[in-house]
Amino acid sequence: MGSTSISVYRLKEAVPTKPIALNHCVRILKGSLIRGNGHTVLHAANQGKYKYLRKKQIYFYSTSRSHEKQIAALRRCPPAAVVIPRGVSPAAIPKATAVIQVSDMDKARWRLALWNWRQHAPRVSAVTGSAGKSTTTAMIASILKQNRRVVHTTGNLNTFRYLPSYLLRLSPGDQVLSLEMGMKSLDNIASQCRIVRPEVGAVTNVGEAHAGSVGGLNRVVQAKQELIDGLRSGSTLYLNADCQRSRQLSTRRFQGKVYTFGIHQPADIQGGNLRYTTRGTIFDVKMDGKRGTFFIPTWGKHNIYNALAAIGIARSLGSSLRKIKSGLQRVELPKMRLQRLQGAARRVLINDAWNANPTAMKAGLTVLNSISGTRPAIAVLGNMMELGSYTRSAHREVGRFAAQLNLHQLITYGREAREIGKTAIAEKMNPQRVIHFHSRQSLLRHLRNTPPRSIIYFKASRKQKFERIVNALANRK
Repeated sequence: MGSTSISVYRLKEAVPTKPIALNHCVRILKGSLIRGNGHTVLHAANQGKYKYLRKKQIYFYSTSRSHEKQIAALRRCPPAAVVIPRGVSPAAIPKATAVIQVSDMDKARWRLALWNWRQHAPRVSAVTGSAGKSTTTAMIASILKQNRRVVHTTGNLNTFRYLPSYLLRLSPGDQVLSLEMGMKSLDNIASQCRIVRPEVGAVTNVGEAHAGSVGGLNRVVQAKQELIDGLRSGSTLYLNADCQRSRQLSTRRFQGKVYTFGIHQPADIQGGNLRYTTRGTIFDVKMDGKRGTFFIPTWGKHNIYNALAAIGIARSLGSSLRKIKSGLQRVELPKMRLQRLQGAARRVLINDAWNANPTAMKAGLTVLNSISGTRPAIAVLGNMMELGSYTRSAHREVGRFAAQLNLHQLITYGREAREIGKTAIAEKMNPQRVIHFHSRQSLLRHLRNTPPRSIIYFKASRKQKFERIVNALANRK
């Protein structure tokens, strides 16, 4: 399976798979049936999630989880079969449960996932990009689910190691596999594409995210190029016409149709005329010689780009404009992406702290500036991680941008984030409006005393867990 390995999947429930006889499953896994009735039929695969055990499952024992807890759970609710590695005694498994022993758990999971994948023929879409992948994928799923069965990426489980989970989720009747393709290293996206061969794909943008982990911006471009090179022959590709770095992507060898989406530059899917409301954003779209008005229940120009990419992919998969409009209107966006919460004293909290890079942070600040009106606008910004040698310049870039906005306060928290405030002051922002905090407790005390009706925006990399700050404020009566 190459150098990338599979460990424990964090999907919260067992995944349905095509029903399979135990004897057949043993052959697929290349394991040994230690005990059990070979005619037993398995209906779902559970990959180490012992809290979700069911009778007709095949359970993959997890070497990274507590042995005692797994055995106790197996006794409470014995599944049909358990796959164990060498070194785990079959005698520990309840006698009512069949036992399959394999030499390599990771390879066994992959074998079953690939078998299940071959039993189905869903259409496959793929989205990658430095920002907006999860939101775009959620929009696509919301559109398609109105009249089709869709398996799609959940959370940020979007790298090669999680692909088997989605392949195992496929069951008879599923029509589309909609994947968000992330990367922690080069060849991650390519590895996913080699297996599923998407027929339609989009690159939302190319930015600084993960530049530190892959070795620079040129390598980020190279990683996103993997999606283009990995689409099947005759497929459809959507690129961001307004993203300068996306122009470095090559379509010279691409054998399919290329379409663009954008707001400022001419594009095949042209967005514009953005209007913010208290509920979200209304915008116009021109494509195929027709105009239409759309709504998404969130804010920000960056989310319009996400919507334009979703519109393109949905059209390529056969969705009507009516279905696209209604799907976008009712989309349930991932948490901590411009998530609106109510705070005390009529304050509005905007939790955008799922992750952070300069492009996304500036986009969020633009939203704050656009929707605040006469209300005090307060930005709470933390560290941006995984930027490598770009770390300092990236934080300074955000500081220069923030200085141009009409912010009541610019608050920073974290060692790297301090550079944002220092740069904003250097760019002539009033120093009395720039505050840095070293402790979460002092930051919370300050935020609880901000002006009533303030709109407070939160953005930082996941490691800082800004949601704890937001939740403390949202839960305060």
